[in-house]
Amino acid sequence: MKKVLSLVLAVLMLATLLVGCGAKSGLDAIKSSGKLTVYTEAGFAPYEFYYNNEIVGVDMEIMKAVAAKLGVEMTVTDVAFDTIVSGVQAGKANCGAAGMTINDERKESVDFSIPYSSTEQYLIVPAADETMKTVEDLKGKNIGVQEGTTSDFLISDLIADKTLDGTGLTVYKSPAAAAAVIGTKVDAVVTDKLTAEIIVSNNTGLKTFALVKADGTVAQEVEEYGICVAKGNEDLLAVINEVIEGLLKDGTIEKWVTEFSAKATEVGA
Repeated sequence: MKKVLSLVLAVLMLATLLVGCGAKSGLDAIKSSGKLTVYTEAGFAPYEFYYNNEIVGVDMEIMKAVAAKLGVEMTVTDVAFDTIVSGVQAGKANCGAAGMTINDERKESVDFSIPYSSTEQYLIVPAADETMKTVEDLKGKNIGVQEGTTSDFLISDLIADKTLDGTGLTVYKSPAAAAAVIGTKVDAVVTDKLTAEIIVSNNTGLKTFALVKADGTVAQEVEEYGICVAKGNEDLLAVINEVIEGLLKDGTIEKWVTEFSAKATEVGA
């Protein structure tokens, strides 16, 4: 019995010593590795998209600025949008930067930075179409969305609550992929404002406008984007927030939105 007690005490003392020394925090681990790993989904211009075979965009510039602040290299992995939160939660990446709306559901799994941009839901339809102007007009149509996005959630909820009873929902890897088949596989696409405007500027025969209800109210309140990190990673979040605050204050993020919107139009992203 004494041997058992001695062993238990030894284990407890070792555990106490390890806690006292402290395992490396997320920030310490990043600095030790020399890399800030980022998950994104590169089909959401102007925030992340391919340009000259490289993932670029507003989110990528923000994360490069964070990496520079930490004195490390930023590395990015293009993944399915609906795997970003779970990937960050599981420690596969340090951050998720993908034009991601801050909402209560996601906040249950990850922590978010302060907002750095805002948006609202827009509808993309054929330019000649005069039948789809409001949410209610989408009833019985086939709507394209990007999987796992707030656009996906919005239309899914409207179908579930019978507002859009009989409406079809088709998910794609990116809003641009969905918009490419308007008139053939889908009747319309729902996505965020800037992305919708870029898609329409890159494709003839389409138009876009805010998605509203028949009474004129917006289909969904204005959304805010944030960078996500694993829950409790307060040190990294503090650095990200500090960087974002500076970029917002001097107008750099706004300049990036303009710059990368132009580049997205240039390459038809």
